[in-house]
Amino acid sequence: MDLILVRHGQTEARPGLCVGHADLPLSARGFTDVQQLATTWVGVPPRFLFTSDLRRAQQSAQVFAAAFAIEPLSDPRLREADFGRWNGRHWNEVMQADADHYRHWFDNWVIQEAPDGESFADVLRRTGAWLAALLATTGDDDRVLAIGHAGSIRAVLCHALGLPPARALGIAVDHSRVSRLRYAGGQFEVRCINSSRFEKD
Repeated sequence: MDLILVRHGQTEARPGLCVGHADLPLSARGFTDVQQLATTWVGVPPRFLFTSDLRRAQQSAQVFAAAFAIEPLSDPRLREADFGRWNGRHWNEVMQADADHYRHWFDNWVIQEAPDGESFADVLRRTGAWLAALLATTGDDDRVLAIGHAGSIRAVLCHALGLPPARALGIAVDHSRVSRLRYAGGQFEVRCINSSRFEKD
């Protein structure tokens, strides 16, 4: 199976915003960037197109859905991390107004939930369930495209590559970028990470 992971395009969020589950739309630049990425696709279309159910991911998925005449499969397990009551607030505001909670979360983000939200371990659990179901229902020749977020894509890559969760932030996952893995013989092989275009086989 080829697993192709794409982060959604840029949103209307101002710099420094804690987006999380805030359901923001793509910006005009984000939409254009996803369209440009889609034009670099090579090879056969995906058998499945999955997307987070957040609007910025769904709008990005629609670009590929139109290109491949395929129906996106919305799955909340591919959502960004939920930062609870910090969703949609500026990080500087969070650090000042909720300093104690922020420091505790910052020092233990893998296992510590944001207030009324999730930890990265929670994101790992739900993306791991998605990945396990995918591996159980796809064949060697299947190609799967999934539109997600920085957090959910990093979590999938940690599962696939056996990386310790604390190393997740060491993986670059930029807007409108693609990472591709090949699953065969019971293990994943990296084909590209955070690329600005789809690479040839």
